[in-house]
Amino acid sequence: MTLIEANRSVGMDRLMEAVWDDAPPATAKAQVQICISMLRRMLTEAGLPPDVISTTSNGYMARVPADQLDSLAFADLTRRAHQAVAEHRLAEADELFRTATGLWRGHGLTTGNSRILKGVDVRLVQELVGAVEQWTDVRLRLGTHHGLVGYLTELVSHHPLREGLRVRLMRVLYQSGQQAEALEVYRSGRRLLVDELGIEPGEELQALERAILSGSPDPAPRPVALPSTVPMPEVTPRQLPTDIQDFTGHTEPVRQLRQHLLSRGDSPYSVPVVVVCGKAGVGKTTLATHVGHLLADEFPDGQLFVQLNSLSVQPVTVAQALERFLRALGVTGSAIPERLEERAELYRQLLAHRRILVVLDDAVDEEQVRWLVPGSAGCAVMVTSRFRLTGQPGVTTVNVHIFDQEEAMRLLVKVIGSDRAYAELSECLRLVEICGGLPIGLRIAGARLASRPHWSIGRFVERIADETQRLHELVYRGLGVRATLALTYKVLSETAQRLFRRLAMLEVHDFPGWLAAPLLDTSVHEGEEALEELIDAQFVDVERLGRSGRLRFRLHDLIRTYARERLAHDDSPAERAAALDRALGAWLYFAEQAHRREYGGDHTLLHGSAERWPLPDIVIERELVDPIQWYESERHGIVAAVCQAARAGLDELCWDLALTSVTLFEAHSFFDDWRVTHEMALAECRRAANRRGEAAMLHSLGALRLFEQRFTEAGWLLRPAQHIFTEVGDRHGQALVLRNLAFLDRAQGRMADATRRCEQALPLLRAAGDAVGEAHVLGSMAQIQLERGDADAAEQQLTRALELVHATGSRRIRCQLLCRLGDLQLAQQDETAAEETFRNVIKLVQEYGDKVGEMYARYGLGVALARQQRTDEAEAELVKVQDQASYLPHRMLGGQIRMVRGGIHLERGMADLALELFSQAQQIFAELEMDTWRVRALLAVGDAYRSRGQSEAASMAWRESLALADKLDPKIVRPVAEELRARTR
Repeated sequence: MTLIEANRSVGMDRLMEAVWDDAPPATAKAQVQICISMLRRMLTEAGLPPDVISTTSNGYMARVPADQLDSLAFADLTRRAHQAVAEHRLAEADELFRTATGLWRGHGLTTGNSRILKGVDVRLVQELVGAVEQWTDVRLRLGTHHGLVGYLTELVSHHPLREGLRVRLMRVLYQSGQQAEALEVYRSGRRLLVDELGIEPGEELQALERAILSGSPDPAPRPVALPSTVPMPEVTPRQLPTDIQDFTGHTEPVRQLRQHLLSRGDSPYSVPVVVVCGKAGVGKTTLATHVGHLLADEFPDGQLFVQLNSLSVQPVTVAQALERFLRALGVTGSAIPERLEERAELYRQLLAHRRILVVLDDAVDEEQVRWLVPGSAGCAVMVTSRFRLTGQPGVTTVNVHIFDQEEAMRLLVKVIGSDRAYAELSECLRLVEICGGLPIGLRIAGARLASRPHWSIGRFVERIADETQRLHELVYRGLGVRATLALTYKVLSETAQRLFRRLAMLEVHDFPGWLAAPLLDTSVHEGEEALEELIDAQFVDVERLGRSGRLRFRLHDLIRTYARERLAHDDSPAERAAALDRALGAWLYFAEQAHRREYGGDHTLLHGSAERWPLPDIVIERELVDPIQWYESERHGIVAAVCQAARAGLDELCWDLALTSVTLFEAHSFFDDWRVTHEMALAECRRAANRRGEAAMLHSLGALRLFEQRFTEAGWLLRPAQHIFTEVGDRHGQALVLRNLAFLDRAQGRMADATRRCEQALPLLRAAGDAVGEAHVLGSMAQIQLERGDADAAEQQLTRALELVHATGSRRIRCQLLCRLGDLQLAQQDETAAEETFRNVIKLVQEYGDKVGEMYARYGLGVALARQQRTDEAEAELVKVQDQASYLPHRMLGGQIRMVRGGIHLERGMADLALELFSQAQQIFAELEMDTWRVRALLAVGDAYRSRGQSEAASMAWRESLALADKLDPKIVRPVAEELRARTR
């Protein structure tokens, strides 16, 4: 290895890797030292000076004159030959090439399994082949090419895919009068390329074949004039910028870069090309520079660096980059070729036998990279880019992410000092939050604070907390977040720029991909294409939701701030307002479609006149496979859209979207979202004097209070809603309010009032075509009849309700009605059928994730099991849901569960535990003002006291129950009252 890199220091790590690759033994260093010692002794015994192999600071160096080592002599001879060709001394060049190739006797190395030695062997062979190709060109020009046929034939057989060799063999044969043999060389090469690589031969081979077939003159181009001044091997470029002392974080990307840059993968011929990819300002250049310095010993021939894209100057073209690299490699200005292809050829030639790291900073596309990749193994290329350069073959991508809180704090502490940071720790954490973990923002903020030690961190945080001033504050001595982001923005297409700006209008944490279309007022395909461009540019982040697997997109906070600046500058107020109207209209259209698929139509729902922005059916079908799941994934976006519509003064759209989204809020008990959206919409409707919208929001807020079992407040909201709907003549709205008022009456024991309201609502719902609303009312009437003891009437109403729901396909209402059917079967003392019904409901609600429905079904199942004296099973089911049902909005269910469990324990003779459960239930029903259930609970409390032998306490509980029962509907509490009177006599 020391001879391979003669006259250069070879590090100990590289020597160990050359022998053992990535798995050196623990004694590797000692073994290398022993081998070097033995080698020195052998060389001394052969008469060579003892310092042939000398020890250096990091390894060893073999000092060998050029004329005593074939590889050095070969390099010197070919260099002189190239010089002779450039000066038109062709006969001298012929002799030099002949002498150089004559040094080769078989393979350069016996490589074994060593990855490094395989790479060196490949490089040496490529240098030989390159020299032979140049020598052939010289002899063709001299007319002395005939003697090369055998040599070239042998080389082509060893390197069948090397088109340059095959071209020259064909040319030698053709110019020697052997046209048929030349054509066979082409055809065998074509078969090989097509079979093994699936590609056709290159243009030069094809042009030569056409010339041979037509008998035309050889179309060989004039040999490229090589530079008159060939760079000397000792020129070692060191173009990397200075590494920063406070480099922080990115531990995993550093590890990955070191691994990939030093690996040749599956092919020893390949050049590692690694793209460092990340959003603007994430620290890609700093990271690449740091890694480049870490690997300096692995690339002893130097580093080449070029910044391809810059805000302050014009971007560097590929031709300009090649010019800079050639000058760094020692080529004088007059010797640099004019044509891009010639510069690239010379660049690859000069790097052919060197180990150089090439760093291409801020590449925009694959075309820039392609021209600047060396042609042979030994070198490596590290590219930084804001774009995912997936079109470059053989590229490995290392993604660089923003800092987490710990990494961000570590950087800030390094810049401003630990004493100052920890003195205002909470303010530092706030600064990290505002910068969103973006390293450039943190570094600029830290630099400004470090340069102004008299500033408090808290005061600076106040300055940048104002979003309109944030990017003005995050500038320091030419370095700025705005300027960094502008570099990416300016290379985007006009459509992508427009989408980027308009995404900043959305007051959402994340958003779905289809929203790009209404923002741009274009097709979904064009919108998605523009969005993908923003993703490639690292302006938009992508994440996948866990359970649903849906893709969500979002802007980093600082990037959003820049987008809002561009929006204010580039889009007129009218354009911004129109884009927002379309986006919110698309939200409403989607929510409306989701409700229709879940309920089988616009049932139980009112709509306004706000304009929708329809999306194609294919998008709707794709997104709404499960409407409730779609609602859940879009939940935060819907809430934000309602609030933004309110702030934009879009009252009609605001209340419509809020009401349509109740499907989601109700299914998963998102009561805070329900309240926030409706209160915002209610305030906006009142401001705009939108009476129908006001009534719709009062009605829905009243329904929310019913779900929360805050019955008194529900009445305060529902009654005004009914009045306004009557005033504006909205009969469907009146029916929906009557339905909810009937539920309120039933919950508070006013069964006659509940029945009357249900009977009023039914014809109005039928007239509106609201089959689900009608089924819901029939279910309520069936429940009233059950509580009155009229099972036959209940069965008729329930049967009709299930028929209506079956026609609409509404899953949730069907499951609710099936629970009522289970109650009916219990009332008919058919516990086995009830058990089967409740078990079926549990399966159905689990399919679409209705946790609330599952709770109520398990309660029914527990009752059915208890009635069959399967008390252990009943207890197990009831315990599963008791804790969930102990809090709003399901406290009523929690009380009912306690009643059943108390009865089980009382039958087991566990009166103390039964009394505790009955007492808890009685307290819940009292707080909820559910007097019917409270009568039953007080009766049970008395029974528990009696079982404990406390007759006086039992009598008190029964008397209290009887007094309450006398105030309620006699049809419902008569059986309870008669039993109470018998016990209190």
